[in-house]
Parts: sequence; C-alpha cells; structure tokens
Amino acid sequence: MSTTSPYINRELSWLDFNARVLEEAESLDNPILERLKFLSIFCSNLDEFFMVRVGGLFDQALAKLDSEDKITELSPKQQLDSIFEKTVNMVAQYNSAQMTVFSALDQIGIHRIKTGKLSENRADVFLTEFNKTIRPLISVIIVDGKHPFPYLPNKAVFIAARLKHKSGDKLGLMLFPESTSKIVFRDSDDIIFYLAEDMIKAFAPEMFTKMEVAEIGKFRVTRNADLELEDEIVGSEEDYRSAMQRIIEKRRRLMPVRLETNLSSSSEIAKDLAKRLGLTQKQVFTRRGPLDMSVMWTLVDAAKAKKFTDYFYKDIKSVYVPGLQREGSIHQQIRAKDFLIIHPYINFDAVLDLLREAVLDETVIAIRQTLYRVSSHSEVVKYLVAAAEKGKEVTVLVELKARFDEENNIEWAAMLEDAGCHVIYGRDFLKVHAKLLLITRRSPKGIQHTAHVATGNYNENTANLYTDVGILTSNEDIANDIILFFRELGMDYTSGGYRLFHVSPDGIRNKVYELIDNEIKCMEMYGRGGHIIAKMNSLADKGIIDKLVEASQAGVKIDLIVRGICCLKAGVPNLTENIRVISVVGRFLEHSRVYWFLSGGDEKLFISSADLMTRNLDRRMEVMCPVLDRGIIERIKSMLFSLMRDTEKGRIMQPDGSYARLVVEDGCKNAQMAEYQNCLNDYKQQMPHKKMTFLRPVRRRIGQALIWLGHKISPTYRID
Repeated sequence: MSTTSPYINRELSWLDFNARVLEEAESLDNPILERLKFLSIFCSNLDEFFMVRVGGLFDQALAKLDSEDKITELSPKQQLDSIFEKTVNMVAQYNSAQMTVFSALDQIGIHRIKTGKLSENRADVFLTEFNKTIRPLISVIIVDGKHPFPYLPNKAVFIAARLKHKSGDKLGLMLFPESTSKIVFRDSDDIIFYLAEDMIKAFAPEMFTKMEVAEIGKFRVTRNADLELEDEIVGSEEDYRSAMQRIIEKRRRLMPVRLETNLSSSSEIAKDLAKRLGLTQKQVFTRRGPLDMSVMWTLVDAAKAKKFTDYFYKDIKSVYVPGLQREGSIHQQIRAKDFLIIHPYINFDAVLDLLREAVLDETVIAIRQTLYRVSSHSEVVKYLVAAAEKGKEVTVLVELKARFDEENNIEWAAMLEDAGCHVIYGRDFLKVHAKLLLITRRSPKGIQHTAHVATGNYNENTANLYTDVGILTSNEDIANDIILFFRELGMDYTSGGYRLFHVSPDGIRNKVYELIDNEIKCMEMYGRGGHIIAKMNSLADKGIIDKLVEASQAGVKIDLIVRGICCLKAGVPNLTENIRVISVVGRFLEHSRVYWFLSGGDEKLFISSADLMTRNLDRRMEVMCPVLDRGIIERIKSMLFSLMRDTEKGRIMQPDGSYARLVVEDGCKNAQMAEYQNCLNDYKQQMPHKKMTFLRPVRRRIGQALIWLGHKISPTYRID
C-alpha cells in the first residue's frame, strides 16, 4: 500500500495554475499581443492571490489561530514560506518572459520608450514634456524624523530615491495621482509609448536639486484585502449596503503583504521600504518591466485601433442559439423544446432577447433573477428596470458579497430598488452564487414559465470571454424549484423539497456523495461500468476528494477537468491510479461546471454554479441541475471529450502533482476552437431560411425602442 499522500495544498495548487497562465505568455503558438495579455492576466491573478489568500494567511498567523490547512495540515507559516519560495521562482520566470515579449513587440512596431537610454537631444524633449505634463502632478515627500512615512495606496506605483544630504541620508518619495494617465502615446504610424512611472524615475533627480541621488527605483505595495461582510455585521442589524461600503473603504487601508520593486531585495531602498512597511525580505520581489501591468490593456486597445490584427487571435463570430429563431416568440419556442447555450461560441443575445420579450409581453406578470457579477453597463439590469416600470413584479437577488464587485453591485441594487424591483441581498452568512432566471406568464391555459439555468454570470462582457453553459427550458419542475429557491431567499431559511435541483448548503454535497457511491456499487456488483467525468474551476473539498479516492480504489474510472486549484493528486499507485486530472488554459477562461456519471448505463449529467470547494458546498447557496434532454446531454459530453483530448492547451497532472503537456492518440488540436466550429456547424444546419434577414437588426432596434417609449429613463439606462 502506498504511503504517498493524495493531497496537494490549495495555495500551492493555485500558484501552479498561474504558472500555466504564464506558460501561455511564453508560448510561441500564441500571437504576440495575446502573449502580452497573458502576462497581464498572470500579474492581476497574482495581485488578487496576495491580497486575498496571502492576506488571509497573515491574519491567521498574526492571530495565532490553530488553523492548519484541513487538507495538507500545513500551518499558516508553513504555507507562507512555501508560497514565497515558489513565487520567487515564478517572478524570475515572468521577468524573462516579459523581456522576450517586449522585445518581440518592438520588432513588429510597438515601441516602449525606455527613458534611461534616451539620447541627449531626445532627453531634452522629454524633460520639457515631463516638466509640462507630469511634474505639476507629482507629490514629493522627504521621509525623515520630522516627516513620517506616508500611507501608500494598494497597488499604486511610486518612485523612491535614496538621497545624500549633509544632515544624513534621507528617503525621497514621488507620488503620482492614480487618476492621471499612466501610459502616453506619441504620434506615429507605429505605436510608440512611454509609461509615466518610467518618466518620473528618469527625471527624479530634477526634483531633488539640492541633494545627491545615490539610488533610485520604482516600487509597488500590495495590501491585505481579505475582508468578508461578516467581519462588519455580526450582531448588528445595520443596512447591508452601508456595511459593504465600509468594507470597501477599510480594504484600501489594510496591512501590506508584498513589496515589488525593480531593485534587488538587497538594495538599500528595498531594505528601507521593507522595514518601514513591516515586511520581511521574503516578501520583497524584484520585477522587471512595468510594475503596473494593468496599463497594458490600454496598449492592447491601441494596437487594435491601429489594425495590428495579425498579432491577435483571429476573430470568431459567435452565433445565435442553434435552432432558436429570433423572428418568432422565444418563449413559445422554448415551450416546445429545451435549448443549449455554450458561451462564448453561442452568444448572450438569446438571454437578452428573452428579457426584452418579457418586458414587451403584456401576459408576463413576474420575473425572478439572480445577479452575482454583472457588466458595468448591464443590459440585463436595464430590462429588469423597464419591466418593473411597466408594473411587472420583478424580484432580483443582488449578491453584495461578490468579491471586488461589491461597489458595482451596490450601485445596481440601488437603481433596481428605485425602479420598483424587490431586491434581495442574500442569506445571512451565505453567499448566493446560483445563476437562475424565471419569467412567469398568465395565459388562457394557465400559468406558464420560461427558465434559464446556467453555470456563468449574467454578464454580457464575460459571456464573450468565459466558457459557460446554460439551458433554456419550460420544464415545470425546474420552474417550481426556482420559485422555491427564491422563497427560501426571501424567508432566509432552507426547507428542502426540491423536485430536480440539488441546492447547497448540504444538497449538492450529499448528492455528489450519493452519485459517487453509486459508481462504486456498479464496480462492486459488475466489476465494470464505473465512470465519472467532472469539469470545474476548482477541486478543494477534502470530503469530496476522499470519496473520489475511495472510488478510484474501487476501480472507478475518473476524469477530472480542473482549470485551477486541484488539491487531489492524480495517478498515485493504489490511491488515485484510476484518476486523471486535465487542466485546459487557453484563449477563453474555462468556467463551466459539469458533472457526469455513467450510473450503470443510466447516465446522469448535471450543470452547476458550484465548484467542488468547501465554500461552495457548505457556505453558499448554489444549484446543481440535471440535464434532461438527451440531445443536450450528448452535446455537452462531446465538449467534455474534446477537452480531455486537447494536445495544444491541455496539461495532465503527474503523480508528483506537477503538470505536463497532454499527449494522447487521436488528440484534439485545440478543444476551444473545435467547440466553436461545432457550434458554428450546429447553427448553420439549424438556421432558418434567410428570407428578409436584412430586417433582423431593424426589428431588434424597434423592439428596444418600444421598451423605453413613454418611460422616464435615467441617462444611465439609455440604450445606445
């Protein structure tokens, strides 16, 4: 019997995932501007990881809580030590990758001006520009006995100088307002740009004319942002929105957890900053290139405007739901059959059209919808507002605890309330993460329902970037389960009694246990037939992992498609040798959650909002919904099989927990592009006759205009 542990620490597994993102930035198979985007994603991922996960571990360590990782039993300090060690190596790999990427950008006509290497005459030009446009905005602080070290906002870039003075060495800081432009473009047929952070660093000596600048560098501080709503409202009946606004303010001032600088950690400035910020040398990381990689999205937009199209992925044109005709009533078509949506290959339009039709339809009496993350200019919210203003009963769950989207959701909640919607803020101590929409009509035949159950958010923007699945259905059992779900939200209790749904807390965990046990039973009874395929973002619940290990030992074949965190180690002899873990990191963010069980030939397939993480199973309201239509089941299965054979973007976990490129016979070159082609073929085969199709955009615009005609609508809601 093997004594090897089948467990992987959650935080280290997440770092491995981000390393796979970095590999995409290094991959020559990706166009150069897409590689730049992967570099930016890697950095923003790491920012959030330090703000939330590392911040939380520091809180635990400082509080001296007995809070070992429940899976690997590592203490907070042990986890932090491992994180810092692993991150140092990743940052070194990143530094090399970004140098390669910026060199390649320079070769195609995208030039970053490095002010440290300007010729003398060009330096004069830039000095004049610096004095005119940047210098007036800079705040200069000399830190000494009379001037304390200032508060440094989270993730802002600053310039630090070690200054020689007759009264002793001093630290000079140059602060640049966050609201000003961080990237400046020069007029040119090519793209020529410089970063404000580089310009300030280059001309910093101009700011300290009476002192000698002995050393100068850029730096950036990452602060703990691990705050949850319960920190503020336990034992209180204060208004939810006010509590969330205080959390957002408090988050900006929490303790530092990381220092990034273009200087070595042994430099005098880096050591001084670390000491003043209360950081150890392990928390200091040397970064090359721009410290704020978020500005690269501005560069990406500029490249698109300048028609650098050859250096991006080729555009794909998403299609409408195959078989669903826009000319007829969407509601009536869904009454006849279920439809599958696979984002981003199938666009979000059908959901918007369904809502638009509900606003215009006088027989619609009620709309119920959950909102977790929505876009900043949400069409979904606009239609909900219009429906409420037309006198329809609109009930909306707005989750104010959606991390880093709290501010956006607070604003939407207020607007929905002002329009007359009944807004629910969720359950005490439980985030509501389910993705549900129900439209109710009164017809001569009685009450009718149209539902949408999905794995992803009602967000038009991310629907173009994330892979998700959703089902449009008129199934009465699903409709009644959505009604019950909202009733439980309103009453703040869990009663059970669902017909088809499995709802966490408790419901999803217990059902998954039951389904895995059934696969084990099939192996015990027949010696064959046990097979599980599960696709998710993260697998981090010990109970589920232990049950999967038990199934593997019983001979059940288990294929896991886990994009991010996976705390189960696959392929360990006598433990997980029947488990295979695949991770696909590609052009689109794999976000759908799908669970399939062979069940002795009586297959069962579910879509869900929930990953197999303890928080999703025990501390959130999530929904796992069975797929009932045989054709949709087969269609989703084909998507899963493609992902399991992706030899371009797929990585397979090794028995030591590392990942290697997937190599299989009859492999799929790129599962995401193959899925797009499948959706395109489905659409072409099922599209209606093209007669008068030129009128479709006109009809749609007329429908939009009718919704707003006669209504007093805030400019915020104006449809452009």
